[in-house]
Amino acid sequence: MRGVPTLDQQQAYELYAQRLTYKEIAEAMNMTVAQVQRRVIKYSKKTSSPYPLPRRNMTGQYMYDLYLNGVSVRDIAVLLGVHKDKVYLRIRAYCGASGLRYPFRDYRGEDAYYLKVDQGLSYQKVAELVGFADRSICYRAVRRFVERSGLQMP
Repeated sequence: MRGVPTLDQQQAYELYAQRLTYKEIAEAMNMTVAQVQRRVIKYSKKTSSPYPLPRRNMTGQYMYDLYLNGVSVRDIAVLLGVHKDKVYLRIRAYCGASGLRYPFRDYRGEDAYYLKVDQGLSYQKVAELVGFADRSICYRAVRRFVERSGLQMP
């Protein structure tokens, strides 16, 4: 049957679609790399499947969205085939260009300072709102933020 893909063509393409290399597929199916390539191409032509597969989206926005949806930096790096430092750098660049907060930094001291100054709340109330364990930790975080930014202590 000429127009129907064979089982080994389908298996080779499924492994290819999972982003395995031709060498890994060849080892798994006991074939040569050239045989795997031919089977993948034949299957894609018979079924109108995409070949070559489109490149993965490796932009900072994609990585940022994955991270905000709960995917760890390590898992993002494995998924995209890059080093985890590259994930941090691309997310940082994206946040800088988009004016977003860098998600790997703790902003609670800054948030506590502005709540204290703008709304005049007590350190106890600010600590509850921002997520500190108690008012003394909140006070130290605000003091640290003030020292780094050169502002006045409320």
